[in-house]
Amino acid sequence: MNNFNWKRRLSQLIIVMFMFTLFPITSFAEQNYHNIDPPLTGFEERDGETWTTHEEELDFLEEVATLSDRVSYNQIGTTVEGRPLHLVRVGFPEPPTDEDIANGNNILVIGTQHGNEGAPREMALKLLRDLAFTDDAELIELLSDATILFIPTANPDGREADTRSNADGIDINREHLSLSTLEVEAVAEVLDEFNPDITVDGHERPRASGNPDIEMLWPRNLNVDEQLRSLNQEMVEDYLFPEVEAYGFSTGLYGTPGGAGGGDERIMRNILGLRNGLGLLTETAGLQEPSYRVDAQMRAVEGVLNFYYERFDEVTSLVEGAPERQEILGSDQSQPFYLDGADNWEPTNIIEKKPAGYLLTNSQADDMDKHISLFSLETENIFHVGEYITMSQPRMTVVPFLIDKRATYNEVEGLALYDSVNVGTADNMKSLVEHFHEENAFTDPSEVRALKMHLTTLSRFEIKDDAGKVRKHLIGLNDLLSYQQDNELITEDAYEDLQKYAAFLSDKWSE
Repeated sequence: MNNFNWKRRLSQLIIVMFMFTLFPITSFAEQNYHNIDPPLTGFEERDGETWTTHEEELDFLEEVATLSDRVSYNQIGTTVEGRPLHLVRVGFPEPPTDEDIANGNNILVIGTQHGNEGAPREMALKLLRDLAFTDDAELIELLSDATILFIPTANPDGREADTRSNADGIDINREHLSLSTLEVEAVAEVLDEFNPDITVDGHERPRASGNPDIEMLWPRNLNVDEQLRSLNQEMVEDYLFPEVEAYGFSTGLYGTPGGAGGGDERIMRNILGLRNGLGLLTETAGLQEPSYRVDAQMRAVEGVLNFYYERFDEVTSLVEGAPERQEILGSDQSQPFYLDGADNWEPTNIIEKKPAGYLLTNSQADDMDKHISLFSLETENIFHVGEYITMSQPRMTVVPFLIDKRATYNEVEGLALYDSVNVGTADNMKSLVEHFHEENAFTDPSEVRALKMHLTTLSRFEIKDDAGKVRKHLIGLNDLLSYQQDNELITEDAYEDLQKYAAFLSDKWSE
């Protein structure tokens, strides 16, 4: 770990010297672990013949946390079959509070989302133990600057059963958008609370025998912040590949264009980028010797730690700036949103003009409550009958995927609006009519004028708070929309959205 910022070295040296003036040297003896034999995993005790059992993992975590002041852990969730999921924190001289971790810098290592892929889990257990007892000066310096977080086993039920899926038969790595499993919900809570600078997602290719020994990949989704994706790609190709190859392992990129290595918004690799952090997928060859695979995983993640150490200021600066860059991009409706595609294949489903935001009914907002919370989405209550989710926000990257009716895996079909002024009013609905006019959704301009005149009248009665006349004219508005649809004067898409808006206004002005 050379080339570290000399100013940070100097400032830390000053702090250490100051601490020595305040405390006797014996106060630092707690961090001397030379006389402690660090615990071994079950895998290590059996020389890699069988994986660490669930019970051995629990005992191992407790022993490491007991022997090392640098480690703490807690349960963050429970599986269908009642097994705990744990979050381990490693810091120096001890882990900060969760609030300080969230407000500071951290990286996250996640092992074994797929239960039949054992090497990443063993890597995570081994690495957290090594960090807990290391006397490497540069690693200790890194642990002083950033907390290293671990979820050693993201799918304990699947690991116990040696199955790819969880106990419900679900591939949890296809649910990071839907948040539909207990395991994924627990991981999402960690990602949302701590916003890691870098997250490692450890996997294996169960039927692969090598060629290469380990594959890696960054988030390829086209809605990931461009600066983050560029740095992420550099980390993989220009830094990790040479570093891992120096230990004798062959490397390569995971997946093929349009396939598993694409931009699928449901998988963790891409969600990590959409959450405005750096992400790394590791994939060892599952038919190789187990200890060899664990070593390959170790070298890859050690490379991530080295990269984080050497490029700390650049990484943290780009990650910290990404939310603002995405908020600005989200507010620019001239910039497209990509509902498919990746940085290695052309998209086919593009929102050329981004909505300003999406209007949800209360029922839809209730259905989205977990997603709103765990993606930290900003919402605005609209007249107590719905919620407006603007695209001008840091996590706009997931909003259309979750809400737009054109998305492949949406949770609800929200109403896309192209003007954020006076949302939930007849006046705002006029702007939606104008949007569809620009999209050539009407056969004749006279149909546009008829709708806008009707909405102008509605708007006057809304301003006067004349509920009775608003309701009366809403009946007329629905009749007009039905007439246009029946006579094929309006496209089905425009009719559906305008009818949704009319229904929202009806709920707003209902008795």
